[in-house]
Amino acid sequence: MIVIKEFDDDEPDVGFSQDKDLKPTKKAYEVDFKVFSPTDIQAHQDKQINEVSAILGQPSEATAILLRHLRWNKERLIELYMEKPDMVLEKAGLGPASAQAVTTKVIKGFMCDICVEDTPGLETYALKCGHRYCVDCYRQYLAQKIKDEGEAARIQCPTSGCSRIVDSKSLDMLVAAELKARYEGPTEDEDLGLIYT
Repeated sequence: MIVIKEFDDDEPDVGFSQDKDLKPTKKAYEVDFKVFSPTDIQAHQDKQINEVSAILGQPSEATAILLRHLRWNKERLIELYMEKPDMVLEKAGLGPASAQAVTTKVIKGFMCDICVEDTPGLETYALKCGHRYCVDCYRQYLAQKIKDEGEAARIQCPTSGCSRIVDSKSLDMLVAAELKARYEGPTEDEDLGLIYT
């Protein structure tokens, strides 16, 4: 006589956990996160800028602009730059050979296209794109961008249609000291609320 045993549901499956073990320990809307101070963020950005700058062979100011342009995606930046460096530089507002000495010039017979000032000895400034304006107009333009629009990292040349980016060395030279705190961010003491006025 042959006995055939049928499968029945009375015996629990061995090796499978109970339903209670499958329930998530966190709610769907709960997310792990970490809060960074402005100092921590700046340190992380500086580290990325230095790493990418060494790979691309670009100055740190240009590398910072490139990283901002590609929203801090350094892998994508390196990939695109290795394929078409001139195109990447141009789209980021740098153009080829973006490194330049930051100086003002007095040009004989110059007339500013913004304020129409043509006083002899008028100090002027131009980005690598060559669009030249008087220093006072540049300072006013940068102050307006920083104060009114909250911009500092991607300020473009004042000429309409020009996408050249004002680099950090130019900002440091042209922007008044009281405005620098607006785009450089608080110091560690200010961040901690330790500054007394």
